Amino acid sequence: MSLKCLLLFQLILLSWTHNQGKSVKLSKKQAHHKHHKSQKFLDSIMDVNEDSIELLLQKHENFYLAEMTVGQPEQKLTVLIDTGSPNLLLTSSLCQQNSCIQHGSYNPSLSTTSYYIEAIKLANGEVGNEIDIQFASGSVVGVFFEDRVCLNQYCVNNQFIVGIVEQTEDIFSQMKFDGILGLGRIKEAVVKNASYIHNLEYDTDTRNFSLYLSNRDDDDMSSELVLGGISQHLIAPGEEFKFFDVTSDNLWTVNIKAVFLGDERIDDCNNCQGLIDSGTSFISFPVYAMEKFYQKFGVYQLCSNIDSFPDLTFILDRGIKFTLTGSQYFKRNTHALFSKDICIPYIKNNPIIGDELIVLGQPFLIHHYVWFDEDQSKIGIVKSKQQSHQS
Repeated sequence: MSLKCLLLFQLILLSWTHNQGKSVKLSKKQAHHKHHKSQKFLDSIMDVNEDSIELLLQKHENFYLAEMTVGQPEQKLTVLIDTGSPNLLLTSSLCQQNSCIQHGSYNPSLSTTSYYIEAIKLANGEVGNEIDIQFASGSVVGVFFEDRVCLNQYCVNNQFIVGIVEQTEDIFSQMKFDGILGLGRIKEAVVKNASYIHNLEYDTDTRNFSLYLSNRDDDDMSSELVLGGISQHLIAPGEEFKFFDVTSDNLWTVNIKAVFLGDERIDDCNNCQGLIDSGTSFISFPVYAMEKFYQKFGVYQLCSNIDSFPDLTFILDRGIKFTLTGSQYFKRNTHALFSKDICIPYIKNNPIIGDELIVLGQPFLIHHYVWFDEDQSKIGIVKSKQQSHQS
């Protein structure tokens, strides 16, 4: 079991035929923006590509979601966009637990294009007809199908699906969506050719994409997933992408040389790995780093002091810095026991991740636009344009 499988769902659980020059509407507004595609990595050059596919994502609480259809006739489901896993994982009608029934589910018996896979060679070399995935706060058991999967009119036939047949009740009953569309690295997939990004390559000649997460729900700054390119208008004025080597064959990780809270260094490793994970609602540090954080702040602060909070700075390769202000890594929360608002950090400790992994979840992604390049094994990061209110 990979490290990602242990991380995924501690906080939340939970392709299509390319049509040139068209956008996909998944939320309130159809978008028509010029996109750029990375042809060469000379650390700043991105060439124009008018054939990219843009998806506007829905924001629900801390989840970034897309609507998809599965099978024929079509079954509508809502999936979480997750850069930390590569598989399409759906609640299935074969699961009769309360935590499954209260969600939308994929019913293979109602689809004329569904195919049940009785046995398949898994990525670990074993042959099996189901998979048991253990998470920090629970587990799921899934079986395997292939079926037609579409986001709007863009479809992939025979997409590999992990259909959930059993899951931990108390954890997964709280989730607000029906499955996960994994956009993680291809080698981490359950089986060869299971990754949505891998299947996308055959239709768009690319396995690359960019992701922008907005912290607001209006039409002007919707969250976007762009397949095969970027949306230039989402980049903060005067900023340019900085590109970094992906350090893992299995995960979207980059080297983190140091982490500072104000002037104090809070990491103890010379070469930490930063996992870019849109499926995690927090930034997760090893336990020792969180001890230093809590020594500074405790478990909450009064929001009236937020302007005095020190910056949280991540130093990557070549000394390139990415910084979050106090208002960007704290969440405002009204508590019945206090007459004033309190601010709670968007930061958690996670003893399972070890001493050298830092999970850069949504608080980081909300303020940075990220390019994921499977072909060149690169990640591009740039400060994003956020016309934000503080949440």
